[in-house]
Amino acid sequence: MCGNNNGEPQDDSLMPDGNLAQDAVELGQSWRVANEIRHCWDSCSGDCKRCHWDEAAKYKGETSCGLLTQQLGPFERCHATVNPNIYLRNCVYDLCVNDGLHTMLCQALEAYADTCQEEGIAISDWRTLAHCPLSCPKNSNYTTCGTACPTTCNNRAMPADCDASACVETCECQEGFVFDANECIPQDECGCVFEGRLHGLHEEFWGDSTCTKRCVCDAKSRSAICHLASCRAGEECRVEDGIQDCYPKSYGTCAAVGATHYESFDGGKFIFQGTCMYQFTGLCKKSQGLVDFQVLVQNGHQDDKSLSSIALVTVKVYGKNIVISQEHPGKIMINDQLVNLPYLHRDRKISIYRGGQEVLVEADFGLTVTYDWQGQVTVSVPSSYANTLCGLCGNYNGNVGDEMMMKNGQVTSNPDTFGHSWKVTDIPGCMELSKVECSTITAALQHQEVLKTGCGIISEVDGPFGACHAHVDAFKYFQNCVHDFCLFPDQENAICLIIARYASACQAAGVTIGRWRTDDFCSISCPANSHYEICTQGCSQTCSSIYTPVKCSERCREGCVCNENFVFSGDECVPMSRCGCLYQDFYYKLEETFFPTKQEKCQCQAGGTVVCQKMSCPGGSEGKVIDGVFQCLSATPGSCVATGDSNYMSFDGLAFNITGTCSYILTETCAGDNVEPFVVKIKKDARQKRKVSGIHALSVEVYGLTLTLTRGKRGAVMVDSISHHLPAILSKGRVQVHQHGIGVLLQTDFGLVVRFDLLHHVTVTVPQSYQGHLCGLCGNYNGQQNDDFLLPSGQQAPSATVFGSAWKTTDASCSDDCPKDDCPVCTEEKKVVLQKPNYCGILTVPKGPFDSCHRLINPALYFQACLHDLCLAKGDTHVLCQSIQSYATACQDAGVVIEAWRRPSFCPLRCPANSNYSLCTNFCVNSCTGLEDASKCPKTCVEGCDCNEGYIFDGQSCVPKDKCGCFVDGKYYKPHESVLKDNCQQHCTCVPGKGLTCSHHHCTDDETCEIRDGVLGC
Repeated sequence: MCGNNNGEPQDDSLMPDGNLAQDAVELGQSWRVANEIRHCWDSCSGDCKRCHWDEAAKYKGETSCGLLTQQLGPFERCHATVNPNIYLRNCVYDLCVNDGLHTMLCQALEAYADTCQEEGIAISDWRTLAHCPLSCPKNSNYTTCGTACPTTCNNRAMPADCDASACVETCECQEGFVFDANECIPQDECGCVFEGRLHGLHEEFWGDSTCTKRCVCDAKSRSAICHLASCRAGEECRVEDGIQDCYPKSYGTCAAVGATHYESFDGGKFIFQGTCMYQFTGLCKKSQGLVDFQVLVQNGHQDDKSLSSIALVTVKVYGKNIVISQEHPGKIMINDQLVNLPYLHRDRKISIYRGGQEVLVEADFGLTVTYDWQGQVTVSVPSSYANTLCGLCGNYNGNVGDEMMMKNGQVTSNPDTFGHSWKVTDIPGCMELSKVECSTITAALQHQEVLKTGCGIISEVDGPFGACHAHVDAFKYFQNCVHDFCLFPDQENAICLIIARYASACQAAGVTIGRWRTDDFCSISCPANSHYEICTQGCSQTCSSIYTPVKCSERCREGCVCNENFVFSGDECVPMSRCGCLYQDFYYKLEETFFPTKQEKCQCQAGGTVVCQKMSCPGGSEGKVIDGVFQCLSATPGSCVATGDSNYMSFDGLAFNITGTCSYILTETCAGDNVEPFVVKIKKDARQKRKVSGIHALSVEVYGLTLTLTRGKRGAVMVDSISHHLPAILSKGRVQVHQHGIGVLLQTDFGLVVRFDLLHHVTVTVPQSYQGHLCGLCGNYNGQQNDDFLLPSGQQAPSATVFGSAWKTTDASCSDDCPKDDCPVCTEEKKVVLQKPNYCGILTVPKGPFDSCHRLINPALYFQACLHDLCLAKGDTHVLCQSIQSYATACQDAGVVIEAWRRPSFCPLRCPANSNYSLCTNFCVNSCTGLEDASKCPKTCVEGCDCNEGYIFDGQSCVPKDKCGCFVDGKYYKPHESVLKDNCQQHCTCVPGKGLTCSHHHCTDDETCEIRDGVLGC
């Protein structure tokens, strides 16, 4: 393709047959390597993108590609020697077809800069002008004119004619450090040179081409020490991906799917439904040369009587703790850090990437773990691990008879006993469930055998899997499918998981299967700008692959593929111009914030640029990222409280009273660029004589959304003026709103937590990183109480009344203070009575129901609020119960276990139909949405109403399990509920078990699309 170098450019498109190619595609195709087997294209995949004149003009500007030809620009001295025009054309074209991706500009400019320097021409600093910083490794510095012959650990390999005087753009190691594999290391840490090749300290390698001599680089002698060795049984010596090693001749596979069907390495099959953490498989017999690893699984608790499926997979290998869970679909956790895919470890020992609907974790010794973020997990290991493994997958010794070997070495035939023995740890709320049999299995079997859109599709001779029957046994999958259908006839996903597992097994066997999913059966919801394909092959284009080649699966897998002109950015499909950044081996989405160190916060900005700033904790104490939020370890998060008629406590612990009945800014971000902005407002009830003024509404403005909770409106939240049922998972999971006990819990990914009891009690909690960045009624959160009455002007208010009035929002008529007749002063005689244990004194009495909470949550504020409100309401028992309930909630939110304080004759909690009172409940786990993803649920329990057996919480009430609705894109819809969406252009209806079905819609000519009373309509 480079032509014949005869000085005549006219004949450079010569093909192997001696003819001239008509175009570049034909030329490239003619020189394609014959044995190329990768899935690739000779031309564009789809229509080739063209460069419009307006785009070309923009990219030729002097802030872009025009830098190449700019007079008095950084490359001016090179123009006479190297013509920049071809570089300009290439630059403009690359930016056009890649949506202006800044990385392409940097690469184009770098190509010209390198050529100029090779010609010995000095160039000016172009990277600053073009915003193309060069990332240098640790212990090195960037220079525009460094040596082309740097000192390395293997100087003898340096060409003798290397011109040390040549000037090149590079990263120069600091004094005392030398280059080694693109890193700068101390010279005394260099390894050994063996037969001309450099090996790192302690590195093991083969010293011959037949794998009979094993060597190690000895740290003391700085030389290779070798001994006789050979490959193990089941292995052979060969070269893969440029690395000579002993590679397995075959592999064993273990899998778990559905509810929960296990297939061991040796072909054993059983059902085990415990919901704790278990060892799936791992190395138990230490053997020389075998890398230690462990795979753990946690079954997601879906129902207190039956179904559990794999909700979390942990892979422990090479010192990494890799967690894949339903909580973070499309992402993984590595050593507690949330990571986008793909991920390639620096030493290439671990590769993690997406293949179709699954994530693949691959280790360089042959281990492969897959998980689909729903309930299907597989582990593949090389044959060299035979008879060395243990766990739920068995010992991989070829003998199915001893597959259920327990941790103590004994063999059992009971799956429950076997599973329990491999429990690694308890998870809060986990249970040791027993296998659930279905009483109507025979009827279910007969019903499914004839269905073409059910389990019967697996064994249908002329169906989509017909070609696979001779390769993968269909009967066992059909049986598993019928079993799960029998248990969960109204949950389509239960059988979809099994059918998908069979589809995957067929594709792994190299069989071409037909399209089995339809819009009405087991449909896959693909992200925006993508579509479903039954066979996704080769390496999907990702933003990460722009920076460095990523590993990918060559075999056929079903999944979602980005539409034309879009690429994967983590789990999303974006235009190339919206690609993010590769920073220290991790990929970050555009505008994503992350914490690479304990004192540093960074953000990915346009063009692949990462901007960082220092984070500090008071007194220089250490910080840590917990659940994605930077927190100072020496301090607890700050909390502000508004409770009762007029009681407030600031983040800094100042208690005060504001008797106004207006709308107020409770707290908002006022200063600091390095915190996520938000606003929390409350609207007080209008005051009535002898009545406590509660909180009529609470609103939170965050991530461009306005969320409003209204007094007494249980199970609902207004999102930008449209009413939604709870729970609501918004802004791609960054905001979550749940019904939690008798109140509502709102939490964000940056640590803001707002709790509202839908009556009169609000708590706002923020991480310590917000210290000094807040204002409003909750104060500035700077650790000092004496300046908490800060006005918007920056001055201190002389009184609480003036302070409250200053933080009013524009409102209808309201009062700043309490008329004397409406708010009488409580006499000492009344206080004496109300302080007794049968009134407000229950909060403070030693050995009382809240005694265990006193050290963590000071009851003083709640006690004073109780006295004030009860006095105002003339001892109204309902007000007393609400006051006690506020303190009980605060204690439980802090994780304190309190004693029962309600009695049938004292503050009984009225529960809706089909439920009963519980001191410690978590609605979400046993809810319609918890069935799909319980990991999104709040982690603490509070008092509330538990659904009776056979019923489940739907966000408002307890309903039969077959009456659950649809949870789609983070929003819950009641069964058969119809809504208008997308500016009234779509009419959608919830079909239980299938999700939302939508059709095109439009308002008539005499109608307008608008929101009324929280409903979008015509």
